[in-house]
Amino acid sequence: MNNIITIRIYFEYGQKIKDRSFWKKIYAPDFSTELIKRAKALDLYQVLNINIGKGYFNKEKINWGIGETRHYNHPHLIEITDNEKKISAFLEQEKALLLKTNVIIVKNEILVHP
Repeated sequence: MNNIITIRIYFEYGQKIKDRSFWKKIYAPDFSTELIKRAKALDLYQVLNINIGKGYFNKEKINWGIGETRHYNHPHLIEITDNEKKISAFLEQEKALLLKTNVIIVKNEILVHP
């Protein structure tokens, strides 16, 4: 796989998907599940939903990920790895969905196994 990159999409646990009907808001999957499904539909190489134990955004107070339920402001992370062309296509296609997220590109180093 040439020119692979990884992006990290940071968002709050309670992130909502805009422009949904009342019933879809109730029964549709959460933001992270929707994001993963859309990435899978584009056949991206690897997508990970990373569970954040504790952390904070925008210099706000620390959110602790203890207990069965999470605070709606709790940090959440999806990591996607594929070639630069496919990642760019995904970001362009999902631009509206990703408006209230932080997308960071991470430099990849590839280890060659003998």
